[in-house]
Amino acid sequence: MSADLQGTRVRSGWILGPWGDLVIFTGPVLAALGLIAYAWSNGTLHKDMPPWMFALLIIACDVAHVYATAFRVYLDPERFKARPGLYVGVPIACFAAGVVAYGFSPAFFWRVLAYLAVWHFIRQQWGWVAFARAKANEGLKDRRLDQLTIYAATLYPVLYWHTHLPREFSWFIEGDFAQLPRALDTAAFVLHWTIMGAFVLRQIHRLAGGIGVNWAKVQIVATTWVAWYGGIVLLNSDIAFTALNVLSHGVPYLAVVWTIERGQVGERRPPLARLFQPRLAVLLFAVLVLVGYTEEWLWDALVWKDHPTLFGNLTESALPTVLLGLVVPLLATPQATHYVLDGWLWKRRKHRDLDHLLSSTVP
Repeated sequence: MSADLQGTRVRSGWILGPWGDLVIFTGPVLAALGLIAYAWSNGTLHKDMPPWMFALLIIACDVAHVYATAFRVYLDPERFKARPGLYVGVPIACFAAGVVAYGFSPAFFWRVLAYLAVWHFIRQQWGWVAFARAKANEGLKDRRLDQLTIYAATLYPVLYWHTHLPREFSWFIEGDFAQLPRALDTAAFVLHWTIMGAFVLRQIHRLAGGIGVNWAKVQIVATTWVAWYGGIVLLNSDIAFTALNVLSHGVPYLAVVWTIERGQVGERRPPLARLFQPRLAVLLFAVLVLVGYTEEWLWDALVWKDHPTLFGNLTESALPTVLLGLVVPLLATPQATHYVLDGWLWKRRKHRDLDHLLSSTVP
């Protein structure tokens, strides 16, 4: 019988430890709030993102974390050989589906990719909560409420976004989300605060009843709410949305991937495993940033042409529509593959390395 059903205190739920979790979950939100405060103070919060901020948020965090998937799959011969059909088939399927979607219309392609991204971002937040629950050996009693809380913290802001278009920001391109009637917001607003209130009351009840509070889980829920509600509902700013969304999503992912792979350096010996030693962490990050820069340079040179300061101004001529129908899905394939594969890579029952991470002792 689980600890919470017995009425005894739960174990620690920290994923990387108290300080580690504080750094990877609360740290990114505080950093994002710092960037927002800086932009507000100099009057640029509602203007275009400056090049240095684009490089920091998009290249060094958002795109870099996508390519961290490669270290968990494609650059690890042992893991890749375990399911070559899955790991080869997913990118091929993503590219093919992208070509079909773009052929239907570019707007349809970006809408599909945007909703796939939103679901991926939401599911990652539930994944962190599930990790913290497993680490604390929590049973099923609070599981449904925990799930509802994460979905309330993320889905309501997304619904608000749909009912308050246009906003100063978009997920990928303007118009990638569908307009919904504003009347839907009222009922969703009440439901959101009802669920969030129930979660808070449940933690107070656990504390008063001597069961104990899983502070790791609470921290993830709280920072998720700040990032999503603050970045989408409270602040109508591209800089605010991007900073809160990207940092709170990418930093924990990079940190946990590095922790898992570092712990297996002595067990598996793929050529790049040595990069996961602490003394080479900067080099590893530099590799990810370089790959991210290369991808964004290709996007800008071939498609967007809107960051000449970062990528140069090679040509103003647009690719023919037929070529764009292949180039855009191809450039989006790593991102789409990351979204799809993550549903498999983070299942604990399928991957012993995740169980090892969760079972490790945390002071």
